[in-house]
Amino acid sequence: MRNESGEECGWIMSGLLANWTDKIGIIGCGHLGQAVALALVHAGLPKERLLLSHSGSEGTRQRLEHLGLSDCITENYDILRAAQIVFLTIRPMDLPTLRDMALQSGTTVVSCIAGVPLTLLRNTLSGNVHRMMFSGPDTILSGTGVSALYPEHSAICALLTAIPVQVVPMRTEEDLDVFTAGVCLPAAIVQMGKTEVQAEAIERIAKEYPLLAELYAWACQAAPDLPSGEERAAYIRKMVTRGGVTEAILAALENGAPLDVALRSGIARTKEIAMEQAHRVAETIKSKNREG
Repeated sequence: MRNESGEECGWIMSGLLANWTDKIGIIGCGHLGQAVALALVHAGLPKERLLLSHSGSEGTRQRLEHLGLSDCITENYDILRAAQIVFLTIRPMDLPTLRDMALQSGTTVVSCIAGVPLTLLRNTLSGNVHRMMFSGPDTILSGTGVSALYPEHSAICALLTAIPVQVVPMRTEEDLDVFTAGVCLPAAIVQMGKTEVQAEAIERIAKEYPLLAELYAWACQAAPDLPSGEERAAYIRKMVTRGGVTEAILAALENGAPLDVALRSGIARTKEIAMEQAHRVAETIKSKNREG
């Protein structure tokens, strides 16, 4: 088995999903989609029960071929028609392309699209729709991943447990904003270190957001121990997206804010991005409706 970079990763097949009978689809095979696909196969899911699609780029096709997953590639239409569980790991602006595609009765759609609320998802897709957020693809591949699912779904939780990815229960959809900021904590720990001051900051913010105490404990285990400044800088560069939540948190820390204040900046940025994404998707849908 090879990892997402195409290197031999030394995984031992767990076989937990060897008898899984449902077909699993992943629409969108960027870094996250590929990591989930590899984790499923590693857990024993037969490849004939895994359906993948991507935007059509030659680079993605070559990576999937190198990973031994080229036989799983099909079209979005076929995935929505044949799979019982479908993960959406596409960009928000690509969601409207699925609008006119029929879902098989009983299909469960799991949207991993950041910032797009359930109301908009359910207006775009028929069927049973859930929202999910993952920690970084690197944590999924290393077996230290964590996820948030709303609303709960027993079969999806069983699937994630087999990967294995820890599932953190969400009380409300808004908790996903807090989770999104919380999974940026490994980068903050790499930048600032694990200190008593950081732990005290988590105690303060956990009074309002208890979820962050749980995610800080996870992050302390998941954050890599990188001895050199060059390695730490490279890790942070990989974790940061321009204009994203991790960038907002790290920028606040660099400006001298304590960790709890930096996390509040991250939560605020998550909400801003959600509003921006929802507006873009809604406008795209309106435009397509006018064209139709």
